[in-house]
Amino acid sequence: MKQPLSKPLLSLLCVGCLLFLIGCADDSEHDGDSYIPSLITDMVDVLTDANGTLSTVRLDDGSTYSIAAQQYTSNQKETLLRCRASYTLDAGDMKIYSLTRVFCDNPIPADSFVVVLDGVSHRGAAYLPRDPMKVISAWRSGGYVNLHLGLMTTGQGTHQYAFCEDSVGCYSLVHLRPAADAESYTEHVYMSMPVPEGKDSLIFSVYTYDGIYTRTF
Repeated sequence: MKQPLSKPLLSLLCVGCLLFLIGCADDSEHDGDSYIPSLITDMVDVLTDANGTLSTVRLDDGSTYSIAAQQYTSNQKETLLRCRASYTLDAGDMKIYSLTRVFCDNPIPADSFVVVLDGVSHRGAAYLPRDPMKVISAWRSGGYVNLHLGLMTTGQGTHQYAFCEDSVGCYSLVHLRPAADAESYTEHVYMSMPVPEGKDSLIFSVYTYDGIYTRTF
């Protein structure tokens, strides 16, 4: 019988609540000779200013672009947000078409988790929930391990996630599926785990329907 996880999982986000900003594409017409820059979709860092305005986008290659004039806002001030963005770059200017916040949290040592099973508290990676997901792609860039996952869902209840440091240099995804949610269709989920400082290489694992997916970065 699954029981809720205690801190530090209280800050985990509901899958259905990950979307926080959506920009609309420019509907203006272009004649046949107009140049239309290619739409790029990627994971980015977004900085907010003291007013909560999204001021700067930083790509994983280190490039930065000002977007304050596009008036995207957040309730988090002077904060770094990890997002999935669709944008164009034209003559050095960035135009945002959509911006979606993704789950991003530092890995937590396995013995810091507390799992309650039938009223008894347990510690350690062996007790953590590992409900399966589909791995569509995984890559490392800009100081992150990025994940594109497939979640089987009907959109009922809150899915909880965390990144676990199972042992030195070995990390994995913790996933707790709510009992009310059935596996009816696949929803695309994106995540980023900040790579701890000094980790030139690491191993990351995700529990899937076909066994444990393991990748060395």
